Amino acid sequence: MATKHPEWATKHKRKGSELRLINGKYYLYEVTSKWDPEKKRARKITGKLLGKITKEEGFVESEKERLRKKASIISKITVKEYGVTAYITQCLKDYEVLLKKHFPSHYKQIMILAYGRLVYQSPMKNMEFHYYHSYMSERYKRVKLSAKELTRFLREFGVQREEIISFFKEFKGAKNNILFDGTDLLSKSKLIEITEYSKTKKGGYDSLTNLMFAFSVDLKLPLYYRLLPGNIKDIKAFKLSLAELDIEDASIIVDKGFYSDRNVKMLIREDLRFIIPLKRNSSLINYEKIVSGDKKGFEGFFSFQGRIIWYYSYDAEELRVNVYLDESLKINESKDYLQRIEKFADRYSMEDYYEKQYRFGTIAILHNTGKNPQQVYVNYKSRGQIEEMFDVFKNILDADSSYMQNEQALETWLFVNHIALHWYFKIYQLLAKNDLIGKYSPMDFVLFLKEIRKVKINAKWYSAEITKKTEKLLDKLNIHIT
Repeated sequence: MATKHPEWATKHKRKGSELRLINGKYYLYEVTSKWDPEKKRARKITGKLLGKITKEEGFVESEKERLRKKASIISKITVKEYGVTAYITQCLKDYEVLLKKHFPSHYKQIMILAYGRLVYQSPMKNMEFHYYHSYMSERYKRVKLSAKELTRFLREFGVQREEIISFFKEFKGAKNNILFDGTDLLSKSKLIEITEYSKTKKGGYDSLTNLMFAFSVDLKLPLYYRLLPGNIKDIKAFKLSLAELDIEDASIIVDKGFYSDRNVKMLIREDLRFIIPLKRNSSLINYEKIVSGDKKGFEGFFSFQGRIIWYYSYDAEELRVNVYLDESLKINESKDYLQRIEKFADRYSMEDYYEKQYRFGTIAILHNTGKNPQQVYVNYKSRGQIEEMFDVFKNILDADSSYMQNEQALETWLFVNHIALHWYFKIYQLLAKNDLIGKYSPMDFVLFLKEIRKVKINAKWYSAEITKKTEKLLDKLNIHIT
């Protein structure tokens, strides 16, 4: 006859459990059943002890069961990067809107891949790993980034040059403040037809494609890129790039090494506006007004970044030459040269100093822009921004070479890096606006954001703790993503 247990004990019995009376005490065990082919019936299998039951305390979970549950909870924890994802999708949400507008079938992949390039400088083969370890995988669910899917995506997206140009035009901004310049891109593929064995910007030879870039001075953002064969140099591409972007009023600002009679004639023939700094020993520069030491011969002066710049101008056939004198720079350059004479008398002499003394602190610019001397000077100094963009592109994003195996894939890879460049300069502007650019670089900011994580415990997401330093930085920038 089965033992009748008291109600205070049986009420704690649950499905898949068995109540047992052992030495006058009640215990609850896990039970299952398994078919026994020999006995032709189910056989009861007693499992782990769940706990004891007393009249006073009711069910008391066993210590081992508590430890098992704790281990189960720990095993279900997922940790993902959250800070950068939140900044991009909340503070830079306009990019998602624009990408979705122009690339409705591919905007999620672009957002994820640009994230991978900015945060990790990741090659394509590692993008899936970074995606699953970031909150991007929660924001954009079930995006396929396997090697096979990425290969297909790179080819499909890369043929959409017309849509890419439409995206570029969203950022045209002020048309008369756009800088154009080109750079080399090393190619590790022999399959891309536009790759040529050509002379690099550094003077050597390698397998190259050329990139034409445009940078908006007003927006402080990269505006445009165009992929060119490695043997097509800048002048031939300027005109077509302007036409593709549908911009007529832009100045091409180059470095001192660009000047030659041939290059200038080609620019004029193509009806392009340009600003070219001249080497200080150029025969086009007239230093007579500087040699005289009389400022009455100058047209005037203006202030630039706290320094006084004197200037005078004259015609050089159908072009204009502006000569600028920065007396603060003149003092520094003169001092530097005299110190070299003291240290390296075998290489520097007073005779050379006397010959060069009037050139110290000067910049001479050849142009056909129709702008006044101050405007030309400011435009020329803005060239530093496009040089900084090249530095970010090549050294920070580590995009100075490509392993893409066809032109369509290379186009896609460049567009992904273009978006990452935008985000970098947006962060730069944010830091500069809050007077923090001297203390933090954009990549420092990314590093702080990476430390902000979300933790998933038993299917629910929680914000992980963040450091006081990160919290203070976000407060200074008025960013509320935690």
